[in-house]
Amino acid sequence: MKKAGLIVFVAIALVTLLAFVPACPATPEDGVPTTPPTTSPPTTAPPAPESIKVGALVSLTGFDAAIGMPSKIGYELGAEKINQDGGVYVKEFDKKIPLELIYLDIEGDAEKAVARAEALNSQYNVSVATGTTMISAAAEIFEKNRLPAISVASTISALGLAGYQYWFSLDALNWDIAPMIVKVFDSLPAETRPTKWALFEEQMFFVTELTDAVKQAAADKGISIVYEGQYATAAPDLSPLVNGAKDAGAEVLFSSANTGDAITTLRQSKELGFNPKAIIIIRGCDDPAWADLGPMGEYVIGNNFWAPTLPFAGNEELVAAHMAEYGTAPHPLVGSTYAALQVIADAIERAGTLDRDAIKDAISATDMMTVKGQIKFNETGGVINPIYLLQQWQNGAQEIVWPDDFVTKPLVYPIP
Repeated sequence: MKKAGLIVFVAIALVTLLAFVPACPATPEDGVPTTPPTTSPPTTAPPAPESIKVGALVSLTGFDAAIGMPSKIGYELGAEKINQDGGVYVKEFDKKIPLELIYLDIEGDAEKAVARAEALNSQYNVSVATGTTMISAAAEIFEKNRLPAISVASTISALGLAGYQYWFSLDALNWDIAPMIVKVFDSLPAETRPTKWALFEEQMFFVTELTDAVKQAAADKGISIVYEGQYATAAPDLSPLVNGAKDAGAEVLFSSANTGDAITTLRQSKELGFNPKAIIIIRGCDDPAWADLGPMGEYVIGNNFWAPTLPFAGNEELVAAHMAEYGTAPHPLVGSTYAALQVIADAIERAGTLDRDAIKDAISATDMMTVKGQIKFNETGGVINPIYLLQQWQNGAQEIVWPDDFVTKPLVYPIP
């Protein structure tokens, strides 16, 4: 018994001792296979989404459809061009991803623009948004949802003063436009320079802002506003305004009207014998279909932010693509919305991710050439040195009459 107890005691002691002795690693000489040290698996990119969702708010119906429909064509041609090469390279996923356009019809209605902007965020979860005209009503929604948005043909200057970080305007703003228009007429010879202007003001915020800017620019040049008249959108009768301008001896008629109101203005001016030396109708006469009016639409002056004749890289290809698909030269809005997608694709690639904040920062840092010229944003989200074209209908075609770098025909003044 004593011998057996001694053996048990020795065994326990050896086990205890071995617990405190570091083990020697096995070696091949020991006949034990060695296990290589573990290493981290190679880093792989996360699964990529099937597409990059871009929200597009345009008026496909309603009074603003004349702008919304060609805008949609520009977006489609832009996405088609980008997706031909596989889409936009996103570093986060280490691959190119095609763009997917999510169109929502805002119907020319500010409240619907707000609702659709909310839907882009909550229902469609787009990475970035763009759109035309009434998209401006949703600027605060984009800011709240931290969704970067690039507007086209939305000229409200006040948005640039609101401190928004996610709102960008691709075109000239009202505070850019008004001085340019006045400058064109102020540059005429003193003996023919018009000094009496009449203003027809549609009761919409962006029109009111532009009209106020024109009044200030005119005052700076010694031009008198001899008549001001206000009217509601789609007014059936503008004769009180026409007679007011006529009785005041206005030499220039200025308005910013939709196409229907623009035609009413011209028709009633002819009927009532109001024949100013110049007629400026921003927005209303900028559609190529204006040529169908014939002599009544001749010599009316409008503006645009792009034209097929601009000498920038990619324009010839864009015009050719539009001609091949639609059989006509592109509407001015086609070039502008096409350029918006160029900016968006460039920003996403530089951001390297679909994170909205990163895309917003990349848009802010944009400095690139597009079909509408160099795009670089200032601290308020507006374009530095935006392209602005004053055009006049001559012989059934829109001719650029200002600025000098892009002129296709000289200004006809006064109206014959």
